[in-house]
Amino acid sequence: MINDCKDVTLDEMVERLSAERQVSISRSALGAWLRGRGWTFKKSPHTHWSRPDRMS
Repeated sequence: MINDCKDVTLDEMVERLSAERQVSISRSALGAWLRGRGWTFKKSPHTHWSRPDRMS
């Protein structure tokens, strides 16, 4: 599911698991299960509009 849609949310995964696999799991339990298997998801931080991008 994650490989098919890289920006899938935990809520969407919970809904799909329920509809397609008849699996009932909470969002937090699914997140813990994924983290336990090395899947971590972090949004990249955006630069605040008032700060210029970092220059090297």
